[in-house]
Amino acid sequence: MKSPQHRWARPRLTALALALLLGGCAGMQVHDEGMKLLANGQRDAAIAKLREANRLAPTNSEYRIDLLNATQSYGRELVESAEDARRLGKSAEAAELYAKAVKIDPSNERARRGQRGLELDARSAVLLAESERLLREGNVAAAQERVDAALADNPSNAAAKRQAAAISEHVEKARQARAAQAAAQSIMNKPVTLQFRDANLRMVFEALSRTTGLNVILDRDVRADLKTTIFVKDAAVEDTVDLILLQNQLEKRSLNANTLFIYPATAAKQKEYQDLQVRTFQVTNIDVKYLQTLLKTVLKVKDISVDERSGTLVMRDTADAIAVASKVIAAHDVPESEVMLEVEVLEVSHDRLSNLGIEPPTKFSISTPTSANTIGALKALTRNDLIVSPLGVGINFRLEDSDANLLASPRIRARNKEKARILIGDRVPIITNTVTPTNTGGGVVTGSVQYQDVGLKLEFEPQIYSDQEVGIRISLEVSSIVKEIAGPNGSLAYQIGTRNAQTVVRLRDGETQILGGLISAEDRNASARVPGVGHLPVVGRLFGNNSGTDKKTEVVLSITPRIVRPPAVLDASVRSVFSGTEGSVRERALQLDPVGSASGQASGQASGGVAPPVAGARPVVPRLPTRTSVGTVGTPASRPEPAPAARAAAAPAAPTGEAAPEAPAAQPPAEEPKAPQ
Repeated sequence: MKSPQHRWARPRLTALALALLLGGCAGMQVHDEGMKLLANGQRDAAIAKLREANRLAPTNSEYRIDLLNATQSYGRELVESAEDARRLGKSAEAAELYAKAVKIDPSNERARRGQRGLELDARSAVLLAESERLLREGNVAAAQERVDAALADNPSNAAAKRQAAAISEHVEKARQARAAQAAAQSIMNKPVTLQFRDANLRMVFEALSRTTGLNVILDRDVRADLKTTIFVKDAAVEDTVDLILLQNQLEKRSLNANTLFIYPATAAKQKEYQDLQVRTFQVTNIDVKYLQTLLKTVLKVKDISVDERSGTLVMRDTADAIAVASKVIAAHDVPESEVMLEVEVLEVSHDRLSNLGIEPPTKFSISTPTSANTIGALKALTRNDLIVSPLGVGINFRLEDSDANLLASPRIRARNKEKARILIGDRVPIITNTVTPTNTGGGVVTGSVQYQDVGLKLEFEPQIYSDQEVGIRISLEVSSIVKEIAGPNGSLAYQIGTRNAQTVVRLRDGETQILGGLISAEDRNASARVPGVGHLPVVGRLFGNNSGTDKKTEVVLSITPRIVRPPAVLDASVRSVFSGTEGSVRERALQLDPVGSASGQASGQASGGVAPPVAGARPVVPRLPTRTSVGTVGTPASRPEPAPAARAAAAPAAPTGEAAPEAPAAQPPAEEPKAPQ
């Protein structure tokens, strides 16, 4: 008798099996509905159905995979749309899309990162607003701090990058304004007129200081016995000082707009006083090692370092040397010219195979049966016992014609003077086996494989000229496998037939050139005839067979260059650059251009051999003074010239730079002073 527990077990199992069966049928129906909705683009409803199907049939791996694919695909598209909205500044729309992506696929880490990124964007927006306010108030340092904080949160924040660029532009404009203000307040560009002969250098600088306000500080090693001779009129103070220093092998260092420090132009003093700058150049279009060699050779730059990985060049030198080097780099760091080569390769082949005539038997044989293995048995053989080979005559009527056109039409873009290669074909393996003897008497076979390119090989090397023409060095090779050659120990080689051509052409932009004539022709004819009658005219064709092959191929190459980027035209500012002398690099040449009138003052007011500048003076063409007074001020042309006696009296005062006394207007003018040799 069964217990009550056993009586209830079977109905429970039956109910469970029935529930699973009904659940599986319901899950299949819901899954099918979900896939139909997914195909129609109704993804939200489709994913809900697929989740319901997965709940009804949790053990069905197919339902699980379809659900995962649908949620991941939909979540990825939502995230991409959210990122597009975020880039366009639509934060609310992006937040909604990110939230929907997380709801669809809770494991979507990309969507969660996007949500955190929106929070950082909101914080960055506050920081950038503060930065803009601080920048308007003139607090550049605090504005830069806010931008740095925003970039630390999100280095790819476009708004923060724009604000950083605006701050940099503001700082640069402020620096330029300060420099312009300092230049406007500087007396270095004011006009001055000097007339000194063999005057003490310290006295000349003292006179300049008294009349122009120029502050001059001399190094202790500047010799006290230095003298200078100079006759200039309406020249800039800076140019005048440069000429005086050049005469005495001295150098200057600007301490401010109106103060100069003078020191000997020796290597030791230059190392001690000369200001150096460090400049980093980002080179993108030329080999940075070549630029390093160029700057060392041309400008004699010593402190220079390059990073080939990032294309960065760092140099340390004077401001003039760096300014000249920047122009040299700008002249060389230009984009390479490029050309698009449109190539068409056509291989025309024609094959004819003919096999016509009567094919007679080529041999006839008689043999004895295998049972006749003794001499007596051979004697007993009759005519009917002999075995003959069968004879057959064939008639051939075969004629085949085949035409083939193999066309390749590649387009390849190449840089100026850089090789471009095209291979259309196969890489055929060539197997080589090597046998190494061993002590046991056998050998160890070692195989190696080498690959041979077979097919159509094109090689171009363009050179782009400035007159919209392109020179092209062309190398064409057409190869094919003729037959296989088996070598020892299982090695394999190939006999390769090849046709190649090399040439150099110069074409205009868009001009097409056709190169042809690579023809390969093969004509073979073979005949099989019955001896004698087969050689008779006309009738002999009935007793023979003729087979022939006629093969002819021709390769035609068409090439059209189209200039994509023409050669760069150098700007006039970097085509010819002033670089100073052999001993020192300068950005600006020493010159004495007229900058105004230095003699627009009352007669007799000048002293110390220097004429003070006149505010608002108009530029005039400089001319030589019309008197011989030494160490005096250049005066207007209407000023009377001193008499010879007066000049003699004024001669002892030349070393002190005092103004010479004026002579009456009736005295004739003296001869002009000659420039010192």
